[in-house]
Amino acid sequence: MSLLTAYNGLLVRMGLYLLIFWPTVGYYVFSDAEKHELSSPELRGLVLGFLGIPGLLIHLYFVNHRG
Repeated sequence: MSLLTAYNGLLVRMGLYLLIFWPTVGYYVFSDAEKHELSSPELRGLVLGFLGIPGLLIHLYFVNHRG
C-alpha cells in the first residue's frame, strides 16, 4: 500500500489542508489578536491556525462576543 493512497488519500488531503490553511489562518488570527490586544497572540495563531477554518470561526466568535 502506497503512502499516497493510504486510507483513500486521507493523509494527503490532511497534509494539504494543514499546508494551506494553517499558515493563512494562523497569521490572520495572530495579527488580528495583536490588533485587538488579546492575550498571547502567538499561541492563538498557532492553535487556531492548526484548526483551519473552524479555528477562524472560533476566533471571530470570541472577538465579536467579548465584552
